[in-house]
Amino acid sequence: MKLIILLFAFFSVTFARNKVNLQWAICEANPQDVLPKLGLKAATPPYKENPITYYDEQPPFHAFSGVGFRTKTNKGKPLSAIKVHLQEDSPDIPDFAECGWARYGNNTPFYACEKRCLLKHALAGDIWCEEQVELAQKYQDVDWSALDAYGPYPNGKWKLRIGGHKAKFDDVVAGDLHLMEIEMKVHAKKADATTKAVTKYLLERGVALCEPQEGKFMRLIRSKGYVSTGGEEL
Repeated sequence: MKLIILLFAFFSVTFARNKVNLQWAICEANPQDVLPKLGLKAATPPYKENPITYYDEQPPFHAFSGVGFRTKTNKGKPLSAIKVHLQEDSPDIPDFAECGWARYGNNTPFYACEKRCLLKHALAGDIWCEEQVELAQKYQDVDWSALDAYGPYPNGKWKLRIGGHKAKFDDVVAGDLHLMEIEMKVHAKKADATTKAVTKYLLERGVALCEPQEGKFMRLIRSKGYVSTGGEEL
């Protein structure tokens, strides 16, 4: 039995490492305008809706350098997450980090490493656990007491299929701003072809893609007029 469990874990990790996380940032007024273009009824309710809170300094600094902090709920459990964006895989990345390639639209792929912790395991500021602190501090000096909350914001998610691929469409509501995104995971060998096919699919159906293509929190702070403070890119 132990051997079966170990083999399952091994193949699960190997499979995950061969996947690429593809994302498309969508700039539309609201999800009701987008859902029909994706083949769903405008009134389709999200299959789940949990709040999300982002953290950064005031004004934001870390996001421009590729380090993200957030709290959210997954499978009914509140957790915190720290993610760093890197240029490539590296042998000195901590073993506890979950890493993989990701891509926004037609942008150059980036390597992302994340550590999640249940909030009950938090240390710094009663939010971040020891391994998260270690991961973030490895790539950037963090004044933990200076991190402020942006949110919480409602975050609804819908399931759909695009070109035979399972995908998720989500919407973070920050006041009057709807930060929408489509996300799917595909095998690395199919990443380029899938990116082109899905981008074409969205454009042909009139879905407005953001320019530039970037994450939800980055779009949020740009909408508030924040620009890079000169932090060193990872």
